[in-house]
Amino acid sequence: MGTFRLFLAHPRQPDAPHLVAEHLDPGWLKQRGYEIARGLGDAAAVWASRPTESAKPVLALHCRTGHALAIVTE
Repeated sequence: MGTFRLFLAHPRQPDAPHLVAEHLDPGWLKQRGYEIARGLGDAAAVWASRPTESAKPVLALHCRTGHALAIVTE
């Protein structure tokens, strides 16, 4: 098991996400992502699996503001 990373992408720069947090527990990062989404005014955002080219799973959360959060594995 590796390290999980939480990234935040701004709607004006979606290809330049910023590292928000790293943790060994993806559940902790999911909770942190919900807190960020609520802070951006989107309490209804839900995590969803996002297909990738690699075999590693990625979770994505898209806010109504256009911000996007993603959890990726190392």
